[in-house]
Amino acid sequence: MASAQRAYSESYSGFARSAAAPSRAQRRTDGNAARSIERGRRERSLRVERTGSHGERQSSLLMTAAIMAAIVLVVIAALSFARISLMNATVTTLIEADALSGQIETARSEGVSLEMEQSVLSNTYAINAAAKRLGMAEPYEVGVIALSHDVVAVNEDGALSLATSLKTLAQTQG
Repeated sequence: MASAQRAYSESYSGFARSAAAPSRAQRRTDGNAARSIERGRRERSLRVERTGSHGERQSSLLMTAAIMAAIVLVVIAALSFARISLMNATVTTLIEADALSGQIETARSEGVSLEMEQSVLSNTYAINAAAKRLGMAEPYEVGVIALSHDVVAVNEDGALSLATSLKTLAQTQG
């Protein structure tokens, strides 16, 4: 580059200069060449530095993207786990509800059969028929004994005792 500029400046000056003393233009050209070389070195080192920082930026971006992807995967896994847990709880609840419905139906049918049995047993005609089969007879006369609260007695078990109450009544009247 310097030789091209020297050839250009010599052609315009009309005469050749000696090799011992460089001209002002030549000195400027040589100085520019030195600066140009130095500038080229700096640009190359800057390019290397920029490339390094750009590579670091890319790795930083890749790291950030990987972290974000990991976070998204963790959130998706947590939501999936919650969904599975809720579905499991729902299925369990439905199974228990069906079992309870079956128990309710059984209790209702048993309640209906107990009501029918109670109505049959409390029927006076059925009671009289069962008493006749057992050899029991109807009383000729029905009597009522009215006891005051003072003469009512209980036995050792805490149940009312008619015999003891009658003895107590006889003693108080007698």
